[in-house]
Amino acid sequence: MSSNYLLDSSAWIEYFSGTTKGQKLIPLIEKQEVSTSIIAIAELADKFARENKEFDKVLEFIESRAGILPLTIGITLSAASLKKIIRQRNTKFGLADALHLATAIEHEAILVTSDHDFSGERNVLLL
Repeated sequence: MSSNYLLDSSAWIEYFSGTTKGQKLIPLIEKQEVSTSIIAIAELADKFARENKEFDKVLEFIESRAGILPLTIGITLSAASLKKIIRQRNTKFGLADALHLATAIEHEAILVTSDHDFSGERNVLLL
């Protein structure tokens, strides 16, 4: 599935929580083709497990609406470089953040996030 938007886990959390930021995603998720990284799936599964919430229906919905993009060696190498560069100006920028951004870059998509660690980055739509 090819899409112009890649949602990270924070965007999905806003959407499923029904927040004001999440409401902005309705036309995107329900009307356009979007994608997400397998890293976002792992982060969401972890969050739901920590909160003792069922994840099956959420995952089913995500799979029905979004292409789930795998990690590749190229993405992981790009992520390592991105993390090193971005960490020079943002010490909170982590490897998972870099993997999301590298995946979006690899697939020529705009990363959709509510994570302010991405502030100022190109090709990022900050909710």
